[in-house]
Amino acid sequence: MAKQRKAANRRRTKKATCGFHAVAFHVTEPEGQTAFRALSAERPSVAAFALQDAQPSRLDPESAAKRILDHALASEAMPTFTAPKVGVSESEFKSLGVETVPLTRTTFVKFRQLVKGIPVHGSLVTVELGEANECVSLNSNLGAPVRNHVAKISPRQVVKTVAAKAGYGRTLPDVTPALYYYHVRGKWHLAYIVENVRVHKHRKPRAPFVFDYVVDAMSGSLLTELARTPYMTAATLSERDELGRVRKIGIDVDRAATVLRDPGLHIETYDFGGRDPAEQHASLPGVIFGSSHAWTPAAVSAHSNAAVVATFLRSILRRNNIDDKGTRIVSSVNCLRKAEERPPNSGIWFNALWDPILQQMVYGQAKCNGKLRSVAAALDVVAHELFHGVTGHTARLEYALESGALNESYSDIFGVIIANFTEPDIGKWNWRIGHDLVGGNGAIRDLQHPGRYRQRQHMKRFLRIRRDRAHDYGGVHENSGIHNFAAYSVMTTRHASKRFLFSAKELAAMFYIALTQHLSRQSGFLDSRRAMLLATRSLFRERAPGALARRVAAVEAGFHAAGIH
Repeated sequence: MAKQRKAANRRRTKKATCGFHAVAFHVTEPEGQTAFRALSAERPSVAAFALQDAQPSRLDPESAAKRILDHALASEAMPTFTAPKVGVSESEFKSLGVETVPLTRTTFVKFRQLVKGIPVHGSLVTVELGEANECVSLNSNLGAPVRNHVAKISPRQVVKTVAAKAGYGRTLPDVTPALYYYHVRGKWHLAYIVENVRVHKHRKPRAPFVFDYVVDAMSGSLLTELARTPYMTAATLSERDELGRVRKIGIDVDRAATVLRDPGLHIETYDFGGRDPAEQHASLPGVIFGSSHAWTPAAVSAHSNAAVVATFLRSILRRNNIDDKGTRIVSSVNCLRKAEERPPNSGIWFNALWDPILQQMVYGQAKCNGKLRSVAAALDVVAHELFHGVTGHTARLEYALESGALNESYSDIFGVIIANFTEPDIGKWNWRIGHDLVGGNGAIRDLQHPGRYRQRQHMKRFLRIRRDRAHDYGGVHENSGIHNFAAYSVMTTRHASKRFLFSAKELAAMFYIALTQHLSRQSGFLDSRRAMLLATRSLFRERAPGALARRVAAVEAGFHAAGIH
């Protein structure tokens, strides 16, 4: 039996392409049940649990999770779950915080791996606790980085390298490099990471405008640049939006002027007057509509669509706005990036993006049916971009290769779920993204048929390409179609009775828990599959065994349909 269990555990752990070793256990699985029971039985002989007051039920969640983690790493009950060594140096684990999630009625405690006190970029251990602080699931992604732990390059030299790359000239940006172990192009490096650097000039001055820079701490060479700008109520009034629909919007009275500010949802909408959000970012967000500017249909679209997303976050996902702290959601319409205006002098900048420094939305314009239309007109696109903000505050998926494709895909998934949420029949859902901006039967992407819009649908056709800017950071938009198709396959799974297996609310919870609790910066498609299985098991753990098994099988089959297995 022990041999069978070890074999099962080996099947459950895979060496990820991004240099990490992953392992996961859940209390609803036979392997997880066996492992957690064995750990519980060992506690009387484990010093950390020897005293009555040291039992998990007597501790706060963070302390309980740390003791459970340390015990699991040392125990033979989980032979595949070990802390990697670098030479003679043991891995340590630093808490990233505690989050109680109403959707699962469990508490998640996350830890980051450190070696010699240096964080391993992209590492993550998630300990999920249920009643009495007992372990519901354990999910880890751990690396075994290089032995070097003393940088040869000074932080000031790093800032100079970043300043040159970001177009600052002799003026150095006000940034602080942080030392990490970082995995890129199949190798581990000791590296400095400089986060959230706004670009001043670039050889190809187009979105995105904010980057993280990774500099080798031994040689001083630039390892990679990571895009941080993914691209693409006092009273209410009823106004028409860009699509001619009457929308109810929240307003406020500011110095006797009625402005587009929703005090209940913390939403504000501004006019940027055709200016460039990259070159004139210091002027963002612009002038709030209503103070001296009468609001336009574009403003009504941005304001009302942001309200739909904020309401969804609060009522369905139990999340308090983008950052889960209730910070305002700001939108600026009438933005125009002159370097990307196509054709010249047309007013067309077919783009929308989430600015991670200013924490706000920026909207350009598209040409639809012969007229300019704000990108904010499309609810699915608005939801997509705002969910980049949610990702930035949680998993913070690196915008390159598979993690970048996941970043795009999770935004597409929630764009579709939110845009279709009021339609109870999933069979009638529109799986196309951006159809309100293209006109006719066109769209930007299609979860059901990714190939219609130059996306990949199966891992057999995964696009392997350089991760630089000129190649869409390793094909993040093309390859996201693979994970999109997996999501579509999960969402459209039916009972034997032909009814859909999952409700829209259940689907939202599954993908949300997977994204926010189980994914880390360099997660890939297999990590997302594992995260979805753990989220599904936690959300439905109180269902009858057969009902749980059907839902788990649906997730496995959905990812298998896209070749993710």
